[in-house]
Amino acid sequence: MLSSLRQTVRPVGELVARPFVKAGISANAITLAAIPLSTLAGLFIAKGFFAVGFWLALPTILLDFLDGAVARASKSESLFGNHLEAVVDRYVEGAILVGLSVHYPLLAGSALTFSVLVSYIKARVGLVIVSDNSDWPGVGDRTDRMILLLVALQLLAQERVWLGQLGLSALLTVALIGTVQRMLHSKRLIEEAQAKGQTLA
Repeated sequence: MLSSLRQTVRPVGELVARPFVKAGISANAITLAAIPLSTLAGLFIAKGFFAVGFWLALPTILLDFLDGAVARASKSESLFGNHLEAVVDRYVEGAILVGLSVHYPLLAGSALTFSVLVSYIKARVGLVIVSDNSDWPGVGDRTDRMILLLVALQLLAQERVWLGQLGLSALLTVALIGTVQRMLHSKRLIEEAQAKGQTLA
């Protein structure tokens, strides 16, 4: 849902990207910077330092926005860069949720499971039919999930425990809805491809 706002804020990204392009910092380097940040965030969260975890996790969303802007500004967009970004995105989300699972194993573990499924369904259908990113259901996409995750972290940092748990429950809910939506959508795409004899397997 919220990922549709990317086009709206794209001009801002282009402005922010210019100093990085001038400094010769590649989009892939920006993408990879999210790994140590999210790893540290997960470790601090696991130790109960939710505020530190929040401030380490927050830049990972900004980096996800920035790497694409830098790639476009430097005319270095690539298929591998897109692939790398998707893989790192999964790591970032997983690291943070693993840290939370120390405190809320059922909620955070379930949220992680369905968050992975939302992304995996789209990727897996590409092994069966030719597909792209267009027209996939938007509920529970990464932007939605990361914002809910950050909200939950901030509430936990403020010791509003039940509200933080409610935030995690909301994350789990949108990931579950997204999983069901995408399973139904992928079923329709596969059946249409089968009817046209356009399957890959």
